Amino acid sequence: MIREWAAVEGDLSREHHVSASELAAMSVRRFLVLVGSLTPDSRFAQAWRRTPRRVDSPEEIARITGLPAT
Repeated sequence: MIREWAAVEGDLSREHHVSASELAAMSVRRFLVLVGSLTPDSRFAQAWRRTPRRVDSPEEIARITGLPAT
């Protein structure tokens, strides 16, 4: 989710009219509810569908997370 933060923030603004300051002060529960109710066409939902669910190789984990492979 952090990797796609711009999509999350944009989708919350577009679909739920949440400002950056409201997002910063939002409870985790409220955040998860709003993210969970994003439409299938939202940028975050599209990115989430493209993300592999099972990753075994350190190189693939590094590619997805942007962190160096160990």
